[in-house]
Amino acid sequence: MKKASEIITALFKEKFGIDFMETGRASANLFSSWHRILAEAWNVSADSEITASSHSKVRELESGLLTIEADHPGWIQIFQTKQTELLTAAQHQYPELGIKAITFSLQKGN
Repeated sequence: MKKASEIITALFKEKFGIDFMETGRASANLFSSWHRILAEAWNVSADSEITASSHSKVRELESGLLTIEADHPGWIQIFQTKQTELLTAAQHQYPELGIKAITFSLQKGN
C-alpha cells in the first residue's frame, strides 16, 4: 500500500510536471535556509553562529522579489549594507527561483 505522500506527489507530478515539483521543493527549502544564505553573504561557515539569523526570516518570495522580515529597524539597516551580497547568495543557492531583488520589512507588532 502506498503512503498518502507518495500518492499526492505522483498526482502533482502528473498534473503539473516535474519542473513545478522542483520549483515547489526549492521554494520550501528557501524558507528554511536563511541561515545558509546569511553565511554565504557574510562569507563565513554555515556552521558559524550568525546572530542576524535569529532576528530575521524569509517572509515571502513573490514575482522574483524576496522579502526578509527583521525584528528591529537596526537589523534592517545592517541587511541593507549587505543587500548585494544577500541577493547574490540567494540567487546562487536557488537559481531556479528567479530571485531578482531583495527587500526588507519590519516584523509586525514591533
